[in-house]
Amino acid sequence: MSAAANTHPLYRRLGSCCLSSHCSGMNSATGDGAARDFNELIPRCTARCQSLCNSPASAQDPRTLPHVVPSCIESMPLNGQAGGVGPGTNDMELVARLSISSATSKAKDIEEGGYTGIKTPDTSGEKVGEYEGGALRPGGMPVLTSKDNIGLVFQYAVVGLVYGVLPATIYPFMQQYLNCSGSQIAAAKQLVLLPWSFKVFYGMMSDCRPIFGYRRRPYMLIGWILCIVTLLAMAIMPIGKPYYTVASDRDVKVADYTDEIKARITYDAPSQGAKYVIIMFLSACGYVLSDVCADSITCELAQQEPLAKRGKTQSAIYVVRTVLVIFGELLTGFFFNGEDYGGDFDFSLSFPQLMIIVTVLSLPVLPMTWYYIKEDKSEPANFRQYIADFWDLICSRAMYQVIAYNFFAGIFATFTYTASSPVASSMVGVTPINSTLSDILSNLLFMSGIMITSKWGLHWNWRWMIIITGAVVIVVDCAVAMIVVWDIFRNQWFWLGPPIVVQLPYGVGWIISTYVVVELAGMGNEAAVYGLITTVSNVASPFATSLSLLIDGQFNITNDRIKEDDHSVRKDITYTIIIMYVAMAFSWVFLFWLPRQKEETQELLRKGGHSKLIGGVTVAYLAFAIVWSIMTNIMAIFDSTSCLIIAGGTGC
Repeated sequence: MSAAANTHPLYRRLGSCCLSSHCSGMNSATGDGAARDFNELIPRCTARCQSLCNSPASAQDPRTLPHVVPSCIESMPLNGQAGGVGPGTNDMELVARLSISSATSKAKDIEEGGYTGIKTPDTSGEKVGEYEGGALRPGGMPVLTSKDNIGLVFQYAVVGLVYGVLPATIYPFMQQYLNCSGSQIAAAKQLVLLPWSFKVFYGMMSDCRPIFGYRRRPYMLIGWILCIVTLLAMAIMPIGKPYYTVASDRDVKVADYTDEIKARITYDAPSQGAKYVIIMFLSACGYVLSDVCADSITCELAQQEPLAKRGKTQSAIYVVRTVLVIFGELLTGFFFNGEDYGGDFDFSLSFPQLMIIVTVLSLPVLPMTWYYIKEDKSEPANFRQYIADFWDLICSRAMYQVIAYNFFAGIFATFTYTASSPVASSMVGVTPINSTLSDILSNLLFMSGIMITSKWGLHWNWRWMIIITGAVVIVVDCAVAMIVVWDIFRNQWFWLGPPIVVQLPYGVGWIISTYVVVELAGMGNEAAVYGLITTVSNVASPFATSLSLLIDGQFNITNDRIKEDDHSVRKDITYTIIIMYVAMAFSWVFLFWLPRQKEETQELLRKGGHSKLIGGVTVAYLAFAIVWSIMTNIMAIFDSTSCLIIAGGTGC
């Protein structure tokens, strides 16, 4: 074999990875002869291999090489036929021999990368990936506090700040200040978060089209500039009058309104909420773009971690993000607790003033993005080949199975009821400051769940932990909701307190569900794969909200009915609560699609097979869910369309 053949990039990749990982047990079963024959096969398809090596998502990812070799063989000249195309007789015999030897090989120690048949992998060893300690790429354990990575930590800090402030303004601003309906509040919460459903498209753009040779940092800057500009826009917009110009009118039942009260109510105030939600949506589009690029770098760093520690990088950055979410909620709670916002403080900032504060705190992210994140220059990818490889990945069983779990389980697990916010306001009388303190304590326990998992739970069974944590959430939440709705006991902290406790197991279940992403992402398509899996999870939530609006709309649970607090509205609210928790329990049915742990995910990726039919079905239902979510949530915000049944109304 020539020296050129020995130095071919794909040959080196096959020599170091394919023979040791994908054809596990071959050498022990057939001797070194099979390996030598396999090595001799590679130089005969150099042209095909070279084209594949230019693909960032296929040839550069060693886990896709078993699908590369057959296509190489098909392009080889026939033995003894000049100009012919196809494998020769000897080549076919070699392929058959290799296939048989691979399929019939005996189990090897997991340190050598082998598994037994299609059984659950043995996790007693250390090495599952290609590199030392089971890492999926070289580089060693990353240090997040180094100069090369501290800018990445700062990305998640500012994402947490903006993510904590914008959604947290919806209750005091839209519910209390503008008095928007329950369906409008539910839709607004989802529309502000909807850009998270576009992460896969941001990821593909970042992977394929470098700007000045860089795939991540320029897109981060673009995202933050868009976010900061929209924050400034909200800061300079004049704010309208509140719905209740006299705060005490909020406690008066509609039937008891006098002519004087009616005259001073700003009835068109709810219609003002839409413009703020749209600008928040654009702001979210910006910081989510930055977050996608940060996720791709996080994925690369996580793949450098050895198997025993893989997940610590993800846990650390999500702890940082959660800390800043808490800070953002504190900022909103204390400065939005005046009488106009349903609170009892004698001072309060206006919404534009709050936006100025967030803008100033966000500005340092711009220099941190450019100077404190290490990134090597990259060549633009062949987009056609990139899409072909991405399609091939979606058609793999490992990918479409995990996508199916995240989507269908996510729909039922995130089912909600639209009366939640009006119940908190009218039945319980939750003040913004207590609501914010509840959110802060919830996030502290959520963060504790992440830290506990990072310390002790990196190898827990993913399926059982999701069932256990989900059961705790259902039991506690359901009990509190029923006691409050039926007026057995009503108190702000009884309504807010017990659900805070369940955030600890919820944090455990949530971080576990993110670990699978690192196992599936390849080299060169990190942003798209990370974005795809998280897009599926994100699009499931607004799709679930759309279904919640559609179902709950049939019960006609309006703000006025909730204020009356009679037996009829209590019964209707109970029905919607029961529907929600039954749906949450039903989400466990789909757990058989979720691998139990990292090793089983790698096993599924290597040996799970492909199906273009199921891949096509996967793309179809995800596209439908995204379009449905955008359409119904936008319709629910505007007065002219919020009455439609599809948007959660009772019909126009």
